[in-house]
Amino acid sequence: METVINDYISREVVQDAALLPLGNATSLLETGILDSLGLLRLVVFVQERFGVTVDDVDLIPEHFESVDSICAYLRSRDGEGAGRAVGHG
Repeated sequence: METVINDYISREVVQDAALLPLGNATSLLETGILDSLGLLRLVVFVQERFGVTVDDVDLIPEHFESVDSICAYLRSRDGEGAGRAVGHG
């Protein structure tokens, strides 16, 4: 999962080749790799690739800070569906 997400971000989102190779723990927000448009593109990719729905309440920096945090978020959703987001508000 980490490789798939890292490859996507490296190919489609990173604008500055000096930031590559991208480490899984690299802050996508602090480095400026992920802006609002990049986040939307990433969310669409994650939803299509992994078959999950990212609810509005889940669009928080902690879930998209790094490749590692994205994968942790997706694993937390695995098998639990959208019900996990209820009350996370």
